[in-house]
Amino acid sequence: MVRCFIGILIPEELKKPIRNIQDRFKNLPMSCKLVESTNLHVSLSFLGEIEENKIEEVKRNLDLICNEFRKFKVTISGLKTIPSKSHIRVLALEVSDKEKNLEEISKKIKEKIEGDVKPPHLTLARVKNISNKQKVLEELEKMEKVELGDFLISSIQLIKSELRQTGPVYLTLHESRLRD
Repeated sequence: MVRCFIGILIPEELKKPIRNIQDRFKNLPMSCKLVESTNLHVSLSFLGEIEENKIEEVKRNLDLICNEFRKFKVTISGLKTIPSKSHIRVLALEVSDKEKNLEEISKKIKEKIEGDVKPPHLTLARVKNISNKQKVLEELEKMEKVELGDFLISSIQLIKSELRQTGPVYLTLHESRLRD
């Protein structure tokens, strides 16, 4: 069994501004696990533990999906709380595009590959405990309108996630290219 997800790796030039946002979380009255810079990605579908003989099928279906779309730009902006402000488990950034290509790709992944498909987002931290919720919400509100910029999506990755004591280690198993 292989623990996998489908996502989009983040370009290096966006990692520093993302790290700056994550650094601001360290001063808040909460404990959280920050996503390491090397693991930053746009989440499309968490597949969980899949049998190794199913990986080739996932690769083929991801290739078919990506072949339907041309490369496109997405915007990373807007801090969001998942699942809600009243119950914060994850801090993430919104990822969107004007043509809604990312949403369409997510729908097709849900149809052809399945997995736990959520609206596209970039996870920054997993929240463990909040000691002063009001203070955290006030500070997060100041970060809600953050704009990090755009980047071109030219491929989508099937990524293996190995859980280790030091944290997850990601390995790209397959990269499906979008059309020019």
